[in-house]
This record gives sequence, structure tokens and C-alpha cells, in this order.
Amino acid sequence: MKKLIFLFALIIGFVTDAQSWVTKADVPAGRHHPISFSLNGKGYAVTGTDSIGQSTDDVYEYDPISDTWNVLSDFPGLARSYGIGTVANGIAYLGFGATDTTYLKDFWSFDPTNGTYTQLANCGCSSRKHPAMISIGNRIYVGLGSDVTGDKNDWWLYRIDDNTWTQLANLPGLGRHHPFMFNAGGELFAGLGHSGPTIFKDWYKLDTISNTWTMMNQFPGEGRVAGTQFNMHGYGFILSGDGDDHSFMNTGEMWRYNPATDTWLEFQPHPGNSRWAPGSFVINNEIFFFGGVNSSSNYPNDLLSFDISAATVGFKENVIGDTYVYPNPAKNIISWEFDTSITEVILINTLGQVIASSNLEIEHMNVGHLNQGVYFVQFLSKNEIIKTLKVIIER
Repeated sequence: MKKLIFLFALIIGFVTDAQSWVTKADVPAGRHHPISFSLNGKGYAVTGTDSIGQSTDDVYEYDPISDTWNVLSDFPGLARSYGIGTVANGIAYLGFGATDTTYLKDFWSFDPTNGTYTQLANCGCSSRKHPAMISIGNRIYVGLGSDVTGDKNDWWLYRIDDNTWTQLANLPGLGRHHPFMFNAGGELFAGLGHSGPTIFKDWYKLDTISNTWTMMNQFPGEGRVAGTQFNMHGYGFILSGDGDDHSFMNTGEMWRYNPATDTWLEFQPHPGNSRWAPGSFVINNEIFFFGGVNSSSNYPNDLLSFDISAATVGFKENVIGDTYVYPNPAKNIISWEFDTSITEVILINTLGQVIASSNLEIEHMNVGHLNQGVYFVQFLSKNEIIKTLKVIIER
């Protein structure tokens, strides 16, 4: 039976995972829309738009052991921004985007063992920028983005073994650019993004065997566009980007998608406001985040890392029953309803610090003394996190 309870303010010690974002060595130059990936334990930032608004052919390599960046030979294709890349079988595949005047559809591979690029067959699709690209085994999937006629919903398959492209079924949703996408559990997911003033929240899965799309549960946060994404341990993650007004969010939100349950779980955001068009790469169990444009219209060149392994394993969401936090936004009181076995509820700030707890016997919590901002309510059962919900406190 559903129970209605209220949180009581009780400051306690930190009892959950307390991962924090760590500042690393600065990228040699700030930029937005870099093509980013990791290979053989190193991270790469290729092309993008520099701080004076010019498309580049720059290539930077990051070594996490020495925490240093190396400047590599320039990308041999046209200088560009708005491109995309992925990794398959130890080789990077990248391309698309646009120069200052021309949309592109060229496609390249990069072998880190000898630092060489190979130009591959052009996509049979139209030239475009801001597309999606996902690798699964020996296949690479490309779709969405915008060409000279507008936003697209078509998808294409590149077969690595024979260097050929084949058109697939169109996404059933509207055409869009700046989407989010990833391989989660060996399955292809894509969605969100925008077209004109519309910021999307819809989410889709492609059955790569039957070549059919399925609409999944809608993303639970505000509409999202122009962030970055990665996958780890069978989950997909989206990080930062603009919100549903195509402007900066107060926090650089990070969400994890569980393909087994078709559910999203919010994780600790990166410091500062969200960023438009950043880059990221994963090395071991760390996500490295850089670039983009911040709320001051600056091109930050900092590199931030977050060890997500403990959180990836330790956070489990229970999708049985409904859980609500209200009012949201709140000013003085937070309450909730739940329909599952809960033994404790805790309130966490964006730094991952536990600032309040309830033993379920207290019937109210006064949050009027807390600063305005984003907080997270976590529902626990025998020290296991069942669900995490975001609440905004306003003043």
C-alpha cells in the first residue's frame, strides 16, 4: 500500500558513494564540436571549431598516466566542425560535419598503432552535419543530422569488412540534428536532439536484425540537445548539453540508461553550468569531459574526469510501482509517495554530499533553510539505492 511520508531535516555523515569530478591537464586549445574517442588507453580530440570560430584540422592525444596532451599531425581531410566518430575493433572511424562553407559526407579510419588515416567509401547519404554514429561489432550506423534541405531521419549502415554503405529504415520520429546516441548492451539507441525550435525527448531502439525501430520510454528530464555521450558496462550515458529552451542548464546533468529496463537514472553532474557541444572519451572506468561552450560564451579548455565504475555497479533502480516527489519545484516542504519496500530516504546535493535523512517515522521535512538549487532524493532498501529523483528548491 502506498505511504505518504515527509522528510525531516537531519544532517548526517556521508554514507553513499562520493565520487567527485577531478580537474586534469588543460586541452591545448578550447573548441566546440570536437570528434572525440579513446583508443589503446588514450583519448583523442580531432577537429572542431576553435575559439575564434574557425573550423580546424587539429588532432590532440591525451595520456592519462602522465596527464599530458600531445599535438599530433593534422587530420588529412578538410578542416571541419560538427563531425562525428566512433571506435570499432581498435580503429577509429570518423567524418561528416561541415567546413565553413560546405557540408561533408567523407569517411575515414584512424589506426593509432601507426598514426595513419585511410579515406574510406563516402556515405550514400546526403552530406550532413550533427549526425549520430554508433558502432556494433563490424558495423557502423550513421543517421539523423541536417543537410542543405533540413533535418533528416534516415539511417545508413557501413560494413567495415567490405567498405560499403546500405540504407536502413528511417527513424519513425521527426528528422533532427544534435541527437544523443550510444550502443548499450549491444543494442543501438538514439533520440532527443532538436529541429528548429523543438527540443525532443523521444527515444528509440533499432533492432539491427529485423531493421525495425521501436519507440522506448520518453527521456524523463527536460528535452536535451548538443551534449555528449558514452557507454560503459552495458549502460549508455548522456552528459551535459542544452536544455529544452536550447540554452544552458544550471547543472551539467549526467544520466545513465539501462537497456534491460528502459529506464533512466540521474548521476552527479559535472561542475558548473551545462555546456553546448562538448567532447568526451572513456578510459578504463573514467569518463573524461572537455570543450564545448559555457554560459559565458567562453570556450573552456579544461579537462574533467569522473570515476563512474562504482556508481555504475552500485546504483540500481526499481521500476516496480510509482514514486513521486512533490511539490517540485519546492520551497519549504518536500514530500513523496512510493509503492515499494523502502527503509531509508536521503537528500543529496550536487556535490554528492548527504545533507539530510529520514527513518520513515518522521512525517515532514522543512527545506526552507537550504540554498536554491538542484538536489537528489534517494530511496534506499537495506542500503541499496532503489531510485533517485531530482528535486529543485526555489527561493
